[in-house]
Amino acid sequence: MKKFADKSIKSALMVATALAVTPAAYAQADDFGAEEVNSNVIIVTARKKEENLQSVPVTVNVFGEQMLDDANIAGLEELSDFTPGFQLQSAFGREGDRPVIRGASNILFSEGKVGFFVDGIPFVGASTALDLENFGRVEVIKGPQSAVFGRGTLSGAVNYVSRGPVNDLGVDFELTAATHDQYEVFGRVAAPIADGLSGFVSASFNSFGGFYKNSETGKHLGEETLNISGGLNYEADGFEASVMYLRTEDNDDHFAIGLQDSTYNNIYTEGSRGYYKGVVSLREPIGLNTDDLIGPGLERKADRFFAKATADLGDSGFTATALFGYTELSQRAGTDQTYDNSTALFLSEAVCGFVPDCAFGVSGFNSDIETKRRATSAEIRFASPQDKRIRAEIGGFFFDDTTKRTAYGRKQTELGYDMIGETQEATNLAAFGALEFDVTDRLTIGGELRVARDEIGTRPGASYRLGDLFPSATNPDRIIAGEGAVRNAVFKSILPRVTVDYQASDDLLIYGVYSEGNSPGGFNKIGAPRETYGEESLKNYEIGIKAEPLYGLRINLAGFYNEYSDQVLTSTFVPLQGGTDSFSDNVGDTEIWGLEVDASWQVNDYLTFAATYAYTDAEIVNGFSAEESLLVGGSTGTGTLADPNNPGAVLPTTGGCANPDTVLDAGQVLGDGSLTTGPTPCSTFADISGNTPPLVSKHQATFTTAVDVPLGSSGWDVFARGDVIYRSSFYAQLHNLAETGDSTKVNFTAGVRKDNLSLRFWVKNAFNDDTPRGILRYVDFSAAPVNGQSPRAFAITPPEKRQFGVTLSGKF
Repeated sequence: MKKFADKSIKSALMVATALAVTPAAYAQADDFGAEEVNSNVIIVTARKKEENLQSVPVTVNVFGEQMLDDANIAGLEELSDFTPGFQLQSAFGREGDRPVIRGASNILFSEGKVGFFVDGIPFVGASTALDLENFGRVEVIKGPQSAVFGRGTLSGAVNYVSRGPVNDLGVDFELTAATHDQYEVFGRVAAPIADGLSGFVSASFNSFGGFYKNSETGKHLGEETLNISGGLNYEADGFEASVMYLRTEDNDDHFAIGLQDSTYNNIYTEGSRGYYKGVVSLREPIGLNTDDLIGPGLERKADRFFAKATADLGDSGFTATALFGYTELSQRAGTDQTYDNSTALFLSEAVCGFVPDCAFGVSGFNSDIETKRRATSAEIRFASPQDKRIRAEIGGFFFDDTTKRTAYGRKQTELGYDMIGETQEATNLAAFGALEFDVTDRLTIGGELRVARDEIGTRPGASYRLGDLFPSATNPDRIIAGEGAVRNAVFKSILPRVTVDYQASDDLLIYGVYSEGNSPGGFNKIGAPRETYGEESLKNYEIGIKAEPLYGLRINLAGFYNEYSDQVLTSTFVPLQGGTDSFSDNVGDTEIWGLEVDASWQVNDYLTFAATYAYTDAEIVNGFSAEESLLVGGSTGTGTLADPNNPGAVLPTTGGCANPDTVLDAGQVLGDGSLTTGPTPCSTFADISGNTPPLVSKHQATFTTAVDVPLGSSGWDVFARGDVIYRSSFYAQLHNLAETGDSTKVNFTAGVRKDNLSLRFWVKNAFNDDTPRGILRYVDFSAAPVNGQSPRAFAITPPEKRQFGVTLSGKF
């Protein structure tokens, strides 16, 4: 309790310091970001058409260029700090994102729950390395967006909006130097080319030494990114089009991660594998066996192409819009899957002699994997005149995505020769429409509908001739078959959204939304505890207000209730080839209640306040977990199991609740050491109803103040800003035992600017908050088995340390 009390006092002192020392703010109204048609109107494209932020009946947070600069937001994870109801942990470096909007969580990578888009076109791959400098704003749109944006938006969408065409030559630059060996340079040139035609080219390079060292090598765990992009914009009477090309190259060391090993387990150690209850902490130093990898870390290259065109259909007022996206992505990832400096081996030398192709002493937990991904999307949309009382839209959408594994990194381990992983495929076809009707000048009713078909499939990985990869093999002509099988599944969906909005006054909008979202099911790796998982769906009921009761004061509030059915969570398992892999499973149904507040107040020309708050109460109301059954019911007891070949008969079993259908005998040891008093079904321990889904914080809040004061008549302004960012604890898994603890970060910025030139000094995490960024339930492979199982451990993604920096930027 003293630890929690001390932390609460420390958090209070942080808040008081931030408020007293540095007034701050989200930025003035014209700094929130989006396009401004006057000082109080912000234009967004949250429904794939331009609308006033305060008049669109959707919950959306908008971040413009000035806001991103003033708050030193370098990527999506930092942007999520300022978005109520949005959490994101880059828990495995930049190899995969874990975004959570409004409590719809996952454990590992979660494509399908939050969609990412560039100008409304699907962005494929991890977006945490995306260069924000090339975009005019970022929109975070909450609630199911399936009817508008399509697949992969069960709980929300993030839309990056590119800068528009230019009429004059413009040059942008930004230079940053910061502690922990971070250096960044960005440059962009935009200019008119011909009548109606303009273009831009830009490039950026970011080198970051890293917050942590690998104790095994003495080297920092850093990151490097090179971005090169270019684009064209064309405008003529009744027609406009844009194209953009993005080239991204990431070269990262192994991500920083440490293992809280099984010696810290303090619960379920008597009859089960053990677990930890309480707030986890990083056990430094971080040690990773990167010398056993071909290419430790991440090497990723991506080429992306986006195109958009809109044309007036004669003088009718009707328009046609076409969107196209194409991605080619190549990625090599080398990972020490023990997450510590141990070598995980299962076979003794004697046993290895009886295992075909066994290479004694070579662990399967040092993985080098290369994936090749290619995705194409296309959309066409026809819209009626938008100035009429009745407005309509229809369209169609196509998406195709293929991910393949290559022969890179195949090894001979104690478990034999590695196979090439299976190919994954996904195709989506959809038709959609929308109808909007102004019942009166102030009351509008709208409806949207998307009918979609997802086909999900797998194919065996490529085979290879043994001698081609292992020249010294005794049988070089032997063929190693690819992993996986031919599997296909089709998921059909009809996803509506209904909105009712009432413009009570020029400064007050009241709206209600009903919407549905889905994420198709799919296939796990063959050999996983579950080889398939089903579709998950979400129904969202939402009411909100958007108000500007006083000049300079903006308050947006939304309350929601979600029915989340067949929620998919992921867990880890050990495949036949060694190492670890993840599998997805439908764990049950979840109800989520929430409230989100986003407010800003421009007190005068010099002072602005802003605040956000999110309350998310997520509860599993109907859930079943085989892992919970094994943990609580134990792994040592005897019992009986129904004989599938002889109705009415039973079979004796051992291994406790390894099978949740087991009925334990009387007198068996449970996970906590207590004994069963009679025949006890293991299913009674599998119920997780009442628990909170993992990775969901109940409370999130920010408070920001900013001052911007002219420096006499020099033309220079002095500005300062402070941000307090709070996030309550979240659990590692649905057991609701191991958790991160509360986090409070404080950031400061101060500087000077004149016209388009700015120099700012900043500090992030000024008080060195040490709350882990991420937590993963894992296994301590180096420890001796406990009650017949490898004991539990927890992989901890460490916090970002305090960082000081200076940034010089200009626009001419």
